[in-house]
Amino acid sequence: MTYRAEDWLLDLAQRHRLSPSQRQIVQRMLGMFPDVAFLSTIEIAEQAGVSQPTVTRLATALGFAGYPEFRAAMREVVLTAPAEPRQGGVDALGQELDNLAGLRRELGGDAMASAVRLLASTSPLGVIGVRASAALAEYFGYFARRALPAVSVHTDAGSLDDAVLQLHQQGARAALFFAMPRYPAATVAAIGLARELGLATVVVADSPLVPFADDTDVLLVAPVGTGLIFDSHAAVVVLAISLLDAIAGTDPQRTQQRLEAHEALTERWTH
Repeated sequence: MTYRAEDWLLDLAQRHRLSPSQRQIVQRMLGMFPDVAFLSTIEIAEQAGVSQPTVTRLATALGFAGYPEFRAAMREVVLTAPAEPRQGGVDALGQELDNLAGLRRELGGDAMASAVRLLASTSPLGVIGVRASAALAEYFGYFARRALPAVSVHTDAGSLDDAVLQLHQQGARAALFFAMPRYPAATVAAIGLARELGLATVVVADSPLVPFADDTDVLLVAPVGTGLIFDSHAAVVVLAISLLDAIAGTDPQRTQQRLEAHEALTERWTH
């Protein structure tokens, strides 16, 4: 897997305790490489939508004496990072391969184990995702219904609060959220409401630096591919189906019975 200049900043941010606003700045900066290493605090502040002092405080929070030292370190990384002469679909494929390779650690990590434990023990299981994440929620829910009881999928931004409240009233103890860029305000609000109601929140997102990380009990990270005109979700799909496989594996007898019952119906709809 190619180590990119962006990876240096991401690793650095993960080693320090940053505020939500500081994580948001880092998130914006990740999409500005390599130019970000040659920008002033004013220019970064304008592009990130924050004040100049906020950018300066970020440099201090990351362990540097000030922004000039931080920028010098970024420049060194950018100038010494190996070039990646890819373009078009080839570049997108390479990025997705890197994303998938990096996913291996996430699938075997503590966050994944915690997510499985929480989601396997809740009924009903609510799966929430709107806009770009709606297809991911539907994908997970389509297969989850074949292996798990009481699965409900919610993809209407206008009714997410009602959906979360209903899950709580029905006895759910956790909910699964897909939150891919751009993060819909309705999803972020629903995550916060779930926490207020006492539901554990398992969130699948593209970065550990999402501004709503503090409202998540478990954050599973699957980077998106950005090499094409629209984001590619290959790594997210692999994470989603791996998560479902692990949840189903917590009760193999029940899963087998449900799969056999479903299999008995396939002659009704297969050609």
